[in-house]
Amino acid sequence: AQAILAQEHSAAPAPRILPSAVVPTRSLTRAMPAQKKGTKREAEVAAPVAKKSRSDPAVAGVAEALEQASDLSDACRRMLLAGLPKCVVGERHEMQAAVVTMIGQVVSGVQAKYQEAVDAENFKLRDVEASKAELQETLAKAEEVLAGDSKDVEAKTAMLAAAAESAMSAKIVLQEKQEAQRTGDAEMVEAQESKAALVKGTDTDLQTIVEGAAEDNSEHYEALLPLLAGLALEQSLLSALPSVCVKKATGRGAFDAMVLDQLRNSLREKIDALSKSIDASLPAAQEREAAVTAAQAQLDAATASQQAADEALSAAKAAEASAATAAKVAKDAVAAFEPAYSQATQARDAQAEKLENFRLYNVGSFEIIRDQASAPATTVGGA
Repeated sequence: AQAILAQEHSAAPAPRILPSAVVPTRSLTRAMPAQKKGTKREAEVAAPVAKKSRSDPAVAGVAEALEQASDLSDACRRMLLAGLPKCVVGERHEMQAAVVTMIGQVVSGVQAKYQEAVDAENFKLRDVEASKAELQETLAKAEEVLAGDSKDVEAKTAMLAAAAESAMSAKIVLQEKQEAQRTGDAEMVEAQESKAALVKGTDTDLQTIVEGAAEDNSEHYEALLPLLAGLALEQSLLSALPSVCVKKATGRGAFDAMVLDQLRNSLREKIDALSKSIDASLPAAQEREAAVTAAQAQLDAATASQQAADEALSAAKAAEASAATAAKVAKDAVAAFEPAYSQATQARDAQAEKLENFRLYNVGSFEIIRDQASAPATTVGGA
């Protein structure tokens, strides 16, 4: 029997250190204490011990372990099950001790199988935990990016508000400068317009009248009338102008020529006076023009900054939205992976629980039976 068992269990691994965190699910009641050595009569009376031991919970625990030995032949299992109750004695002879040793090897082999199952589930769980850690790391990075993008949106929003405020201030300054230019240049602009009208009247209308080639100069005279109000002309000259202006050059006398010369001189004097006034107003007008130009440039720059800030904010919001999507995908991936992680953990815990229960009940049962006798007898049935 020893040879058969040794052959079947020669490759059985040694027992491993077992986990202690799993709460046992079965309790164990120790067997009856060993019988003391006595007389031959007492030994004969003690013969029914083997029958009594069949109901021993320790025997049941070891028998259950033997039934779980899948690599044990039926013949060996029947032999060990048959010899098991006879090992629950005060002292064991050599054959009983050998049976206990063989049972111990089988129990160790079953325990090793349970340990292998735990190790296999731990290996699977490590892979699952590695995948979960990778998903969690991805989520952490995605949330970190999202937090940074959200802060960037806040900063860009503040920058856009500041740029918009600067643009509004620049616009107000420009409007103020333009109003100052309009009011400051009003007199000069009026003088420029008056000068332009006088120049046209002198070079075009008056010149046409002086040349006297047209059949009817009344139109040119009508064009000169608005210009006469600002001239210092004598009343007699003003009274003679209508008739002089409509005459042809061949029909004019010395008085007519003098009237036209006087009108030309008055127009030129007025033009000269306006030119001097315009020249005197020009430096201030140029300063106002420069102020308007500078204000316009400031507004243009502020508007460009506002536009750039608006575009930057749009880009930051787009990045934030993209980061939010990535964070959601990563979060969903972690949540979706949780059942797989829970399943792997439960599978490992289930195997660990089986191992711990086997150690506490089945191995414990064997240890009780193994430790019942302190020293085996030297002969089988010795006197």
